[in-house]
Amino acid sequence: MMPASGHAELYRYIDDRGVTVLDSRVPPEHITNGYEVLDAQGRVREIIPASPTQTELEAMRRARTEQERQRIADSTLLRLYSDVNDLDRAHARQIAQIDNQIATAESELQALQAQREELQRRAASQERAGRQVEPRLLEQLAELDEESGRLLRLIDSKREEIKDVDRGFAVQRERLSQLTQG
Repeated sequence: MMPASGHAELYRYIDDRGVTVLDSRVPPEHITNGYEVLDAQGRVREIIPASPTQTELEAMRRARTEQERQRIADSTLLRLYSDVNDLDRAHARQIAQIDNQIATAESELQALQAQREELQRRAASQERAGRQVEPRLLEQLAELDEESGRLLRLIDSKREEIKDVDRGFAVQRERLSQLTQG
């Protein structure tokens, strides 16, 4: 190979045995491993990097995909909220909705507790009268206990949901601050 200047170029590459080779050409099987182009004085004129491995290519694809996902998320965030105050208002509305669901469940729980107390009074009255407690009364108590348990689990899950919402909005708030200030 002769460059336009008329001076011979040399190529330095590593062969299959790990030996550094100087040659006037790079064999095709070694091109993907990368090589150096030297001038006539032996100085490195250009470095041709090795081709990326399959693992490296996959990592680059994942990075591009993650960048694209972030770009879409940023675009959505900027479309939804004009500034941090707007996001804070949306956060407060969402927390208020969850708080209302908790308050409703707690109110239902109190009503169930009042019903339970009434059913227990009736059952105690039957026992004091020397009668056996009606099976339907016992079923109703069991149903109230089951519904109370469901409501307690709902309240717990809603309190966890508040924590998740707080964490999510904190991340969005931080990112929105970066996007609107930068």
